[in-house]
Amino acid sequence: MTTAPGTPAGDRTTAHGTPAVPRAVADVLLDVLRAWDVRHIFTCPGSTEAAVLDALVVRDDLDLVLTTQEGVTVSIADGLSRATRRPSVAYLHANVGLTNGLSNLYAAQLAYSPVVVLNGLKASSIQARGGFTTGRRMRELVHQYVKSDWQSLTADAIPEDVNRAFRTAVTEPAGPVWVGLSQDLTEQETSAAVPSVDGFRFDSRTAPAPAGLAEAAKLLAEAQRPVLVAGSELARVGAIDALVRLSEKLGLPVLHEDRRGLERPGFPTDHPHFHGQYTPQHPLVGEADLLVFLGARLFNEFEPPRVPQLPPGARVVHSHTDPQHVAAIHGVDVGLVGDQRLLVEALLAGVPLPARPRPVPPSPPEPAPSRGGAGGRPRAAEVVDVLTDALRGAALVGDATTAGGVLQQRAEQRGGDDYFVSTSGSLGWGMGAALGVKLGLPHRRVAAVLGDGVFQFGMPALWTAAHRNIPVSYVVLNNERYAAVGAALRRFGGHAVHRDRWPGTDIAGPNIAEISSGFGVPGQRVDSLRDLRERLDAAGRVEHPTLIEVMTATDEF
Repeated sequence: MTTAPGTPAGDRTTAHGTPAVPRAVADVLLDVLRAWDVRHIFTCPGSTEAAVLDALVVRDDLDLVLTTQEGVTVSIADGLSRATRRPSVAYLHANVGLTNGLSNLYAAQLAYSPVVVLNGLKASSIQARGGFTTGRRMRELVHQYVKSDWQSLTADAIPEDVNRAFRTAVTEPAGPVWVGLSQDLTEQETSAAVPSVDGFRFDSRTAPAPAGLAEAAKLLAEAQRPVLVAGSELARVGAIDALVRLSEKLGLPVLHEDRRGLERPGFPTDHPHFHGQYTPQHPLVGEADLLVFLGARLFNEFEPPRVPQLPPGARVVHSHTDPQHVAAIHGVDVGLVGDQRLLVEALLAGVPLPARPRPVPPSPPEPAPSRGGAGGRPRAAEVVDVLTDALRGAALVGDATTAGGVLQQRAEQRGGDDYFVSTSGSLGWGMGAALGVKLGLPHRRVAAVLGDGVFQFGMPALWTAAHRNIPVSYVVLNNERYAAVGAALRRFGGHAVHRDRWPGTDIAGPNIAEISSGFGVPGQRVDSLRDLRERLDAAGRVEHPTLIEVMTATDEF
């Protein structure tokens, strides 16, 4: 006898009033995942997950995607959620697995990815005794990286707890959540029913306050030199088309948010109103009398700023889905909290046409192709020129390369799913995230552009790519350096600069292409732009993962 749909969690009777037949907790847990339309469970399991793994043996409605390191587990789930805007599941093992996954969970948090982390914990009795792979403060360990954290207390509570986790993950502002599941509880039986998830799905978007919208519309109508700044939230909530219409109606130039905050593009880079990325030195920023930041962070500070980040005298409108970002650092003239699509559409309807068309400044010229010196390895910017041409139409995943800023500027970004990046600083994120993006966008070519340091952090993703035959094109720019460390030393201006010695930067040695081939992802090393182009074209014609290692100049910080 099965439990009738719609029976509340915890109700131990069927719709006919007869006692429900007890079922394995693991089976009921998997039913909750399927009720939320989950298709994949990403995991690097251990002994605490045995009951769930065993339940999957007799099911064909859920796909277990095995990883060999928990950072990859989380980043694949994050990539899938970014691409589909739907919840995903990362099942981690004990305290050690959770600890390995935390840096990439931070990346998911910054991107508002609804990743549901299920954490298999040791049996309750040995948790209290400090047993093997136990932690006394598991919720405290994960708390700062998730919207909600809860450890289920009874077997009967697990279906309700996991259902609530999904509801919390997708409620705006969306984000990751954590549920701890003790081994002894998942190995029991329960009469608790699968919640009817339809009652927990609802439109959680909020509309900005009418008074604030009216004031923002007034400022836009009165400004002489307004500039719109498009943030990553516009892409996540599907507001790009509305922003295009707003910029065209009012004749306004648009900048992407500062590159330290950009997670994905908020405005098409091939639109004539697009003028690059926000920097305090940008001519349009310096001349603006009104800056309207839409779905952007203001700002994601990398270091204490050395120059004012906002021009003196300019008025500021700042909007975001998440209220924690509005006026967090800089005071604003108008602060707006709410769904960015609803907000932009309201501005579109509320701001009158200008009395006379505003002259839109000409778009900045296309950057000239980079040129390196005679002989030697190509420079990173030259490699980016080849990549952005050869990978036109592909979805790009960028992660911590020397050329990361150039890649953001030059990559084709017509929509919100053309370019994915993390502002978390979590090295290795891109190798797993690219696999999740490909699973979520199976019709798109997906390429990950990475640094050699990133490769060494995210290398275990190659096993999953090969094992599952996920056709992602990995491109690793190998300058044999931790260039970010070198750049910091250069900015510091001490002994390293004067003696031309750069401690903590040399990571030369590994043959990345050979390592990739050893994992089952065919790898090739190139040191010329011509060979790079040929390998990229060839990689686009195969239906399996590939890796190209590009040897680039070692002196670029």
